Amino acid sequence: MSKRKPTKAKSQKDKHDDDRESLAFKVLLESQTKELLDVDVDEMQLKLADMMNLPSHLTDLKEAAVLDYYTSGVWWGKEQNFTPQQLSGFFTVLHILLENVKEKHLSTVENLKELKKMLVGIGPENMDGSGGLDFFDLNQAKAVADYLYTSLFQHYKLYEFMFTHLQAEEIIGTDLEVEVAKPASMPWPPPLEEGVSEEIHSEYIATPPPTPPPETVAETVEMKSEGAEGDRTDETPSKEADLLAQLSPEEIKAILMSVAKEMFGGLQSDVANKLRERETSIINRINKVHKVADH
Repeated sequence: MSKRKPTKAKSQKDKHDDDRESLAFKVLLESQTKELLDVDVDEMQLKLADMMNLPSHLTDLKEAAVLDYYTSGVWWGKEQNFTPQQLSGFFTVLHILLENVKEKHLSTVENLKELKKMLVGIGPENMDGSGGLDFFDLNQAKAVADYLYTSLFQHYKLYEFMFTHLQAEEIIGTDLEVEVAKPASMPWPPPLEEGVSEEIHSEYIATPPPTPPPETVAETVEMKSEGAEGDRTDETPSKEADLLAQLSPEEIKAILMSVAKEMFGGLQSDVANKLRERETSIINRINKVHKVADH
């Protein structure tokens, strides 16, 4: 006679322990979720950057992509008229799947299995437990799965590449030219609004030049001596001009001829002596040539 093994009926408490805790308000609090539902997309992006601690999203491509991923998801949930509980649970799903790529480096298939676990229990006929999203109905769950496919899984390789490679740093420099104003002695730019001429402006409006320092006794004596020498040099050309004015043209011509003879007389004799020496040298060479020819 065979014995039947005793079976243990699973109590309601054990079944409740197996159910996963609700995913609503795990990442976004209820107050934060309601706040996001009341703003436009630009303000929503700024609030999510603060909530998710993404301070460098304007310069860091990785933070910018993550912020865009979260903002697109929350805005889509708002367009689907999700309640704060549904939107918060949906955001938790977004966060968990992205963290699986970033931290756990799960493959596409493994991350799809994680999504499947979270979708368990949706629908009144499914009593096998809850994955934490039982506040969605079947149509909403299908819409969530379709959105995750087009937003995350369809670009899974790009997200893997983004989280495994460092961003190249680029240093951009800009040369800034600054035009410095002129000294305070002259107004800058010129005072066109007064409508006055330059002479009137220079005489009555412009700042006068600084007073020169007093001269010492030594400088005064030196300037006087330099002035006396200058007067002497200035007087000499005037005296020569007076003497030339007293002579007639014939006298000036005779003076120039005598000066020319004195200057060029010696030069003429030197040229004649050199010509004679050159002539003698040439004759001697010719005589030598004749002697060589006779022999």
